[in-house]
Amino acid sequence: MFRRVLVLPVLLLTLVGASGCGGDGKSADNVAAGRGAAATSPAASPSSCPTETTKHFAKTRFAADAGLAFGAFHRYIWKPYQAGGFKEGADGRTKAFAKAAAAGLFAANRLNAARKLIGADPKLCKALKVPAEKVSAMFSSLAGKFKSGQLNPSDIGSVGSAVDGLKSDAKNQAGADIKEKAPSLGG
Repeated sequence: MFRRVLVLPVLLLTLVGASGCGGDGKSADNVAAGRGAAATSPAASPSSCPTETTKHFAKTRFAADAGLAFGAFHRYIWKPYQAGGFKEGADGRTKAFAKAAAAGLFAANRLNAARKLIGADPKLCKALKVPAEKVSAMFSSLAGKFKSGQLNPSDIGSVGSAVDGLKSDAKNQAGADIKEKAPSLGG
Protein backbone atom coordinates (compact mmCIF):
# COMPACT_ATOMS: atom_id res chain seq x y z
CA MET A 1 0.00 0.00 0.00
CA PHE A 2 2.80 2.42 0.94
CA ARG A 3 4.45 1.77 -2.41
CA ARG A 4 1.31 2.75 -4.33
CA VAL A 5 0.91 5.91 -2.31
CA LEU A 6 4.52 6.84 -3.09
CA VAL A 7 4.51 5.88 -6.78
CA LEU A 8 1.77 8.26 -7.95
CA PRO A 9 3.38 11.51 -6.67
CA VAL A 10 6.79 10.44 -7.99
CA LEU A 11 5.25 9.59 -11.37
CA LEU A 12 3.43 12.93 -11.48
CA LEU A 13 6.61 14.86 -10.72
CA THR A 14 8.56 12.91 -13.32
CA LEU A 15 5.92 13.46 -15.97
CA VAL A 16 5.56 17.15 -15.17
CA GLY A 17 9.29 17.59 -15.60
CA ALA A 18 9.41 15.51 -18.78
CA SER A 19 6.45 17.26 -20.37
CA GLY A 20 8.29 20.57 -20.34
CA CYS A 21 11.01 19.20 -22.58
CA GLY A 22 10.80 19.73 -26.30
CA GLY A 23 7.45 21.51 -26.42
CA ASP A 24 6.91 24.25 -28.96
CA GLY A 25 5.10 26.50 -26.50
CA LYS A 26 1.98 26.83 -28.66
CA SER A 27 -1.39 26.79 -27.00
CA ALA A 28 -3.77 24.06 -28.09
CA ASP A 29 -6.72 26.41 -27.59
CA ASN A 30 -6.07 27.73 -31.09
CA VAL A 31 -5.94 24.25 -32.59
CA ALA A 32 -9.09 23.16 -34.40
CA ALA A 33 -10.57 20.18 -32.61
CA GLY A 34 -11.58 16.78 -33.88
CA ARG A 35 -11.03 14.59 -36.88
CA GLY A 36 -12.27 17.14 -39.39
CA ALA A 37 -9.37 19.47 -38.69
CA ALA A 38 -6.82 16.70 -39.18
CA ALA A 39 -8.44 15.52 -42.39
CA THR A 40 -8.55 18.98 -43.97
CA SER A 41 -4.99 19.89 -42.99
CA PRO A 42 -2.50 20.07 -45.81
CA ALA A 43 0.11 17.35 -45.87
CA ALA A 44 3.64 18.25 -44.88
CA SER A 45 5.56 19.92 -47.66
CA PRO A 46 7.95 17.57 -49.46
CA SER A 47 10.88 19.89 -48.71
CA SER A 48 10.37 19.50 -44.94
CA CYS A 49 10.29 15.70 -45.08
CA PRO A 50 13.35 13.48 -45.55
CA THR A 51 13.82 11.55 -48.77
CA GLU A 52 14.92 8.42 -46.92
CA THR A 53 14.61 7.07 -43.39
CA THR A 54 17.06 8.80 -41.05
CA LYS A 55 16.48 6.72 -37.88
CA HIS A 56 16.44 2.95 -37.55
CA PHE A 57 12.99 1.40 -37.15
CA ALA A 58 11.31 4.83 -37.18
CA LYS A 59 7.90 3.47 -38.16
CA THR A 60 7.99 0.70 -35.53
CA ARG A 61 9.18 3.05 -32.80
CA PHE A 62 6.53 5.60 -33.84
CA ALA A 63 3.80 2.95 -33.55
CA ALA A 64 5.08 1.92 -30.09
CA ASP A 65 5.22 5.48 -28.73
CA ALA A 66 1.84 6.39 -30.20
CA GLY A 67 0.37 3.14 -28.84
CA LEU A 68 1.52 4.03 -25.32
CA ALA A 69 0.15 7.57 -25.65
CA PHE A 70 -3.22 6.45 -26.98
CA GLY A 71 -3.47 3.57 -24.50
CA ALA A 72 -2.89 5.93 -21.57
CA PHE A 73 -5.49 8.32 -22.97
CA HIS A 74 -8.13 5.64 -23.41
CA ARG A 75 -7.56 3.90 -20.07
CA TYR A 76 -7.18 6.87 -17.74
CA ILE A 77 -9.08 9.65 -19.52
CA TRP A 78 -11.59 8.31 -22.06
CA LYS A 79 -13.02 5.41 -20.02
CA PRO A 80 -13.42 7.40 -16.76
CA TYR A 81 -14.99 10.22 -18.79
CA GLN A 82 -17.54 7.84 -20.30
CA ALA A 83 -18.24 6.34 -16.86
CA GLY A 84 -18.87 9.80 -15.38
CA GLY A 85 -15.80 9.73 -13.16
CA PHE A 86 -15.06 13.44 -13.67
CA LYS A 87 -18.53 14.70 -12.78
CA GLU A 88 -19.11 16.70 -9.60
CA GLY A 89 -19.78 14.34 -6.69
CA ALA A 90 -18.57 11.17 -8.44
CA ASP A 91 -16.90 8.54 -6.26
CA GLY A 92 -13.12 8.68 -6.67
CA ARG A 93 -13.26 11.94 -8.63
CA THR A 94 -10.04 13.33 -7.14
CA LYS A 95 -8.16 10.10 -7.86
CA ALA A 96 -9.57 10.04 -11.41
CA PHE A 97 -8.40 13.64 -11.98
CA ALA A 98 -4.92 12.85 -10.61
CA LYS A 99 -4.56 9.78 -12.82
CA ALA A 100 -5.95 11.64 -15.83
CA ALA A 101 -3.46 14.48 -15.34
CA ALA A 102 -0.57 12.02 -15.09
CA ALA A 103 -1.84 10.07 -18.09
CA GLY A 104 -2.26 13.27 -20.09
CA LEU A 105 1.31 14.33 -19.38
CA PHE A 106 2.61 10.85 -20.15
CA ALA A 107 0.61 10.76 -23.40
CA ALA A 108 1.91 14.20 -24.41
CA ASN A 109 5.47 13.05 -23.73
CA ARG A 110 5.13 9.83 -25.75
CA LEU A 111 3.35 11.64 -28.58
CA ASN A 112 6.17 14.17 -28.66
CA ALA A 113 8.64 11.29 -29.06
CA ALA A 114 6.42 9.84 -31.81
CA ARG A 115 6.36 13.22 -33.58
CA LYS A 116 10.15 13.25 -33.70
CA LEU A 117 10.10 9.82 -35.32
CA ILE A 118 7.55 10.98 -37.89
CA GLY A 119 10.15 13.44 -39.12
CA ALA A 120 12.62 10.58 -39.62
CA ASP A 121 10.54 8.59 -42.13
CA PRO A 122 9.39 10.06 -45.48
CA LYS A 123 6.10 8.17 -45.65
CA LEU A 124 5.16 8.97 -42.04
CA CYS A 125 6.19 12.58 -42.47
CA LYS A 126 4.07 13.24 -45.55
CA ALA A 127 0.98 11.55 -44.12
CA LEU A 128 1.10 12.34 -40.41
CA LYS A 129 3.24 15.35 -39.58
CA VAL A 130 0.48 17.97 -39.41
CA PRO A 131 -2.22 15.79 -37.78
CA ALA A 132 0.26 14.49 -35.16
CA GLU A 133 1.29 18.03 -34.23
CA LYS A 134 -2.34 18.97 -33.71
CA VAL A 135 -3.08 15.90 -31.58
CA SER A 136 0.07 16.53 -29.52
CA ALA A 137 -1.01 20.11 -28.83
CA MET A 138 -4.46 18.84 -27.84
CA PHE A 139 -2.91 16.35 -25.36
CA SER A 140 -0.76 19.06 -23.79
CA SER A 141 -3.75 21.35 -23.41
CA LEU A 142 -5.90 18.57 -21.96
CA ALA A 143 -3.23 17.67 -19.39
CA GLY A 144 -3.05 21.30 -18.31
CA LYS A 145 -6.81 21.47 -17.91
CA PHE A 146 -6.79 18.35 -15.74
CA LYS A 147 -4.03 19.80 -13.57
CA SER A 148 -5.93 23.06 -13.12
CA GLY A 149 -9.29 21.34 -12.66
CA GLN A 150 -10.87 23.44 -15.43
CA LEU A 151 -12.00 20.64 -17.67
CA ASN A 152 -14.64 21.00 -20.34
CA PRO A 153 -16.02 17.53 -21.20
CA SER A 154 -16.18 18.40 -24.90
CA ASP A 155 -12.37 18.68 -24.86
CA ILE A 156 -12.10 14.97 -24.09
CA GLY A 157 -14.45 14.10 -26.96
CA SER A 158 -12.43 16.26 -29.36
CA VAL A 159 -9.18 14.59 -28.37
CA GLY A 160 -10.80 11.16 -28.68
CA SER A 161 -11.92 11.94 -32.24
CA ALA A 162 -8.49 13.30 -33.15
CA VAL A 163 -6.76 10.19 -31.72
CA ASP A 164 -9.02 7.87 -33.72
CA GLY A 165 -8.35 9.91 -36.85
CA LEU A 166 -4.59 9.80 -36.38
CA LYS A 167 -4.69 6.04 -35.80
CA SER A 168 -6.72 5.59 -38.97
CA ASP A 169 -4.40 7.84 -41.01
CA ALA A 170 -1.33 6.03 -39.69
CA LYS A 171 -2.70 2.67 -40.78
CA ASN A 172 -4.25 3.68 -44.11
CA GLN A 173 -1.77 6.26 -45.37
CA ALA A 174 1.54 5.27 -43.77
CA GLY A 175 1.15 1.55 -43.09
CA ALA A 176 1.80 1.95 -39.35
CA ASP A 177 -0.63 -0.11 -37.28
CA ILE A 178 -0.84 1.41 -33.79
CA LYS A 179 -1.66 -1.07 -31.02
CA GLU A 180 -2.72 0.65 -27.80
CA LYS A 181 -0.87 -0.33 -24.63
CA ALA A 182 -1.70 1.49 -21.41
CA PRO A 183 0.94 1.96 -18.73
CA SER A 184 -0.03 1.16 -15.14
CA LEU A 185 -0.40 4.10 -12.78
CA GLY A 186 -1.12 1.87 -9.81
CA GLY A 187 -4.23 1.72 -7.62
